[in-house]
Amino acid sequence: MDTREYFVYLLSCHLNGVKPKGERRGDWQQIYEFSERNNVTAIIAYEINLLAEDCRPKGEISEAFRKSLDRTKDDFDARLCSLAVFMSTLTNAGIPHLIIKGTSIRPHYPVPALRTGADIDVIVRPTDYMRAVEVLKERGLEEIRVESSEAQMRISQDIFEIRTELENINIQSKIYFSTPFDDISEAMGCTYKLKPIYHLLYVITHIAHHLQTGGAGIKMIMDTDVLIRNYHEIDLDEFLTLCENIHIGKTASALIALAKKWFNTPAALNFTFEDRDMNRLYSRLSKAIIGGKVFGAKNTGEESESKAKSFLFNLFRRASYGEPEELTEAEKDIYGELGLEPKR
Repeated sequence: MDTREYFVYLLSCHLNGVKPKGERRGDWQQIYEFSERNNVTAIIAYEINLLAEDCRPKGEISEAFRKSLDRTKDDFDARLCSLAVFMSTLTNAGIPHLIIKGTSIRPHYPVPALRTGADIDVIVRPTDYMRAVEVLKERGLEEIRVESSEAQMRISQDIFEIRTELENINIQSKIYFSTPFDDISEAMGCTYKLKPIYHLLYVITHIAHHLQTGGAGIKMIMDTDVLIRNYHEIDLDEFLTLCENIHIGKTASALIALAKKWFNTPAALNFTFEDRDMNRLYSRLSKAIIGGKVFGAKNTGEESESKAKSFLFNLFRRASYGEPEELTEAEKDIYGELGLEPKR
């Protein structure tokens, strides 16, 4: 396997609970760089520890992986404490709150502590927004930024993003996510979480949003796999119908097919990257997602990855980035539905 393939293989072993096979490799530096760009270094380090001793990296690279694993575990323990303070403060004030993105997905990972994240994203009702900010300040949270419908507050090293609405990419998705505390979520006390089918829908929509604005890292595709793998009650046909209703049906199929190709996600789809006419699209997506940063990067330092990123920018943005390329009909079909005209 080449470097990208082995990087994906180690992540797939983690998601599938399979002990990885190894061989003596000279590309651990590049695997480390892919890991850092995608914020999955701790997961790769965990899998490296399962390899035979003579197959593991040596020297400074080995130490870098070890430090990342130890730091990630420590950060997880601290984040749990911060989250407990945050949630108990809102609960004691009787303020409903919806936990989204990484914090809500992490428990479904094989080793939750290793699923890293940045800010902790929380939704509150518009009518509760200012009161939420005030009770959190009274509890001792540091105010970083407070605007009319969005705030950043800090506990220790953890930053909470507090918003009044879920992210959307078009009018249709805005309608779907306009009432997050009603029929698309379920509650345990004052703490809400999205229902399984809407949780997956939100993750796919979130990936589409980041592809529009700069790219998505491999951890987002892992999140897709983890939710499908754990939410057995999701009817995939029903889910894809929801995606069609907000005009991202083919995009959703492509992203799930990518997860299936990389991680053997248990999903039955009509779309597959195994078809010959999908080879170019798969190659572009693979290079752009693995070679980019967590939310993409205009230039990763490698020409092939930069060209792949340019290609995605031309698909997802009206503004030109790099030289436009002629799209195949399959590519137009998949991505033209996002409400942005693909460049030609």
